[in-house]
Amino acid sequence: MILPDSRRLLLRPVREEDAANLLALLRQVVAERIYIGLERTPEDVESERRWLRAFVRRQRTLALVADVHGELVGFLTLEPGAFGQKDAHVATLGIMVARPFRGLGVGTAMVEYAVAWARHQGFERIQLEVFATNVRALALYRKCGFVEEGRRRGAYRLPGLGTVDAVHMALFLDP
Repeated sequence: MILPDSRRLLLRPVREEDAANLLALLRQVVAERIYIGLERTPEDVESERRWLRAFVRRQRTLALVADVHGELVGFLTLEPGAFGQKDAHVATLGIMVARPFRGLGVGTAMVEYAVAWARHQGFERIQLEVFATNVRALALYRKCGFVEEGRRRGAYRLPGLGTVDAVHMALFLDP
């Protein structure tokens, strides 16, 4: 995909050697404090590498990076339910995009890739949770076909925003 500023976006599976760049991206997004629930990041690159190694070894998981000329600008995970056969048809999505690359189609490209991947893997449902104040992310998910299923009122307290709802969304995939 070509971004509006003519740079090429490459979507690819994460590799162990991405650990340092992925940790830098994670720290950047966590420092913003208003887009993801995570508050602490791994202490060092080796810890991030161990997490990556363990995550990608699991069956039916997707760990996708958005790469622009060698710079990691986005990261997406899809992982199956935790209860065995009871929720094996469900994948949970998590995503982050570096601030300078928001609004350029990076998130859309990543979610569309993940939806196609999940469909190919036989998932029937993709679910996620997003802060109600993250208007840009909500618009992205709706554009990609996700529907709001409910809210946890006042579930989070965000700096400068006070108490916000957690919005639960899902996309149902044709078998």
